[in-house]
This record gives sequence, C-alpha cells and structure tokens, in this order.
Amino acid sequence: MNAYIQNLLSINEQKANVIRLQYWLQYGSTLKGLMKNYKVNPNDFLEQTHNIKSYAGLVYPAENLTKTLASLPGKKILFTNAPKNYALEVIKQCDIEKYFSNLHFIECSRFNGKPSEESMKIFLAKYKVKKAHFIDDEKQNLKTAKKYGVKTIWINKGQKKPQYIDKKITHLREVLRLPIF
Repeated sequence: MNAYIQNLLSINEQKANVIRLQYWLQYGSTLKGLMKNYKVNPNDFLEQTHNIKSYAGLVYPAENLTKTLASLPGKKILFTNAPKNYALEVIKQCDIEKYFSNLHFIECSRFNGKPSEESMKIFLAKYKVKKAHFIDDEKQNLKTAKKYGVKTIWINKGQKKPQYIDKKITHLREVLRLPIF
C-alpha cells in the first residue's frame, strides 16, 4: 500500500506510511481515505496492492484453525477488509471455506472497511444478524460491533481488556472454552 501511495502522490515511503496509517484510523481503511481525498478507483487500488503471485509460504493458519471452526456451533460469517480475490486465496490456503455460511469482503461494504460504522451497518443488515459474537484481533473493530449490540471477543496476548470487550482470549482455539459456546 505504501508503494501505491508513493506512486500516486510522488512522496517517499515514510510519508506514504504516515498517510496510510492516518487514513486507516480516520476512515476505517486506507482505501476509503484515498477514495475520499484523491478519487482513487477502489478496484484499481485493490488489484495493485493485493497482487500476489504465490500465497504458498505467505499464509500460515492459526494452530488448530480447522478443528476450532468445525467445533464452533451456529452460523459463521467471515468479515474481512480484504478484497474478494485476495481473501479467497487466503481462505483456500487455510482450507476453511466450508466452515463459513457467508464471506463478506470489503467490496460487500461499498469499500468501507472495519471499524467503520457504515461497514458494520451493511454487514448486520445484509446477513440479518440479530444475535452474534464478533471475534477479532483489532479492538477498534470490536468497539464498533459492541456499539451495534454484538457480543465481542478479542484475540490479544497482552493488553488490558477495554470495557466494550466482553471476552478476551489469547488464541482462537480458546474460544471453545468460553461458556457462551
């Protein structure tokens, strides 16, 4: 993404990184900030920044990922800020597609990424979510989910649990030990 921003704005990598982080914090995604401030074509951005020739050796599934997903009861929806083509390749490498009833990519949210309220509204409405647990490793994403009445589970190894986090675990497999499942 930094290289894309560098080329777009003719700036150095350090300045590009500052803009990338600023837009992620301000708009929920770097892409949304670039669209708003520079009229960037979202499909062009996603194609250029997620153009990976081989995923082998780049993707390492979490320990016991398939076992954990297979053991979780209920409907599971994957909600990612990644573009569809990229996410499908990662999902394929992890061999987890069969565990999800739906896959929600950044394109599904009109290019609004988590933690934006717009993306959460679109997600909850599209899948008619009434009662759910939202599991994420980014606490800002969980803050938005909590605002919309969704139970939150944070995967994090060290930081103190904020009030809007219902449960905190250090590894995904620990979710199976929670009394809610």
